[in-house]
Amino acid sequence: MPYSDRHLLDLSNAWTTAATRTMGSLRERTLQSLGWSGATRLLGQLLQLAAAVALARLLSPREYGLLGMVLVFTGFATSLADMGLGASIIQRQALSERHLNSVFWLNLATGLALTGLFVLLAPWVARFYHEPQLRWLTMGVAVQFTLAALNVVQNALLEKALEFRVKFWIETVAVVVAGLTGLTMALAGAGVWSLVGQTIAAILVRVLIMWTRSKWRPSFAFDASAVRELLRFGGHLTGFSAVIYWSANVDKLVIGRSIGSAALGIYSLADRLMRLPLTNITDVTTQVMFPVLSTIEGQVPAMQRAYLRSIGMIALLAFPLMLMLSALATPAIVVVYGPRWIASIPILQLLCFAGMAQSIYNTAAWIFLSQGRSDTLFYLGVYTMLVRTAGVLIGAHWGLIGVSWAYVIGTYCLVWYPTWRSASRLLHLSVPTLLREIAGPFACAAPMGLMLAATDRWVFAGWSAAPRLMIQAMLGALLYTALVRTVKLRAWVELRAIVLETQMARSRVIRWLFRADAPAAT
Repeated sequence: MPYSDRHLLDLSNAWTTAATRTMGSLRERTLQSLGWSGATRLLGQLLQLAAAVALARLLSPREYGLLGMVLVFTGFATSLADMGLGASIIQRQALSERHLNSVFWLNLATGLALTGLFVLLAPWVARFYHEPQLRWLTMGVAVQFTLAALNVVQNALLEKALEFRVKFWIETVAVVVAGLTGLTMALAGAGVWSLVGQTIAAILVRVLIMWTRSKWRPSFAFDASAVRELLRFGGHLTGFSAVIYWSANVDKLVIGRSIGSAALGIYSLADRLMRLPLTNITDVTTQVMFPVLSTIEGQVPAMQRAYLRSIGMIALLAFPLMLMLSALATPAIVVVYGPRWIASIPILQLLCFAGMAQSIYNTAAWIFLSQGRSDTLFYLGVYTMLVRTAGVLIGAHWGLIGVSWAYVIGTYCLVWYPTWRSASRLLHLSVPTLLREIAGPFACAAPMGLMLAATDRWVFAGWSAAPRLMIQAMLGALLYTALVRTVKLRAWVELRAIVLETQMARSRVIRWLFRADAPAAT
């Protein structure tokens, strides 16, 4: 039965009230949402990875680099396009039709304006990089702004109501169609345009399915006061999106401008592979924990428990994946992308260490947003951007390796502590308390990473890439699982309890893997 966005609006507001009274209901909805959000992300990333593997063997680093040059600018505009209004819909507990209609029309007007703006700026982008081909490429990518604007309200309502099952099917179809589109165009000789076609196809499919299933349609009404109400929260969030975007992409801008498109393609591929496990874990939980923490705003003990458990389980999953990917970067790059991308190996090894820290301190955004403190988030974003810009400009003197080292050093030495410290104050938590929550997963992941690095260098170095990667990954997974089970990490025991509450517990393999443990270590 097609869902109604009006019904979702009523449902989300009703559930918000009920959830504050019944924490058991909140836990159930949270677990269900994490399951569907995780399934959406996991399947989507697997499908995207399959398409990326095929495209990487059909396209060159230069072609990836050309698109990366355009995306540095268009990605910035994308981060600002909804002006934080989608997040404002999720965060605001009382919504009306005037809010939804006003947000829809404002976003559509913004999308059209951005499309027109980048059509006009296309010649400048080409001159900036000294790449004439970027003129038409920029115009083609600009279409995404108008298409994406059509789904801002619908997507926010789905996430606010924790209707991630619907998103699962929409994202699955979109990723499959986009992958097939990109591969078909690449096989036909479209080159870099196959990457553009893949992106546009994904957005178009999402819009078509959402509008086909939705009964809600915007009325021709616009209320400036409703927009102002939402912008009180979304305005600072938009500013944060702008500065954090450049802090995350200034490295690509400098590489593309000063080193070249081929170097940018190599760096971008390593960065994309590093972010694969990072986005699969952190982004999934962010989609769910932001609305959940917004629901229990003001209930400090409940928020403390929810946040600490979340970062513990994120560390349990992210730390071993990042260290495993760093240790096995050589066979991973060769197997996944092919030998033409071996220059990405040392870049990937370094970036994985930055990704490990980011998987944890990025969760601070949940706290700032759920507490309505997007202003603090903005100021921290400005600081992060300045730190990373300085680091990249210094590191660029030593090429891609220098940029990578600057990213890692800046992350650990100058970014993570101020971010975590500011967020922990809002929940009356200390940084040592947060560190204790992730110390156990790190203590189990570190020896696994060291073992894999040693055996990959001195035992399996002469093996072909595919069996080398498979055997090493299995050994790492077995060692890490044995360690977390032996020390009985609290995050492991809690993850086990969550999994066994879901339908996955019907699987014999799952029940064997998560068999009964003794009480968790404190």
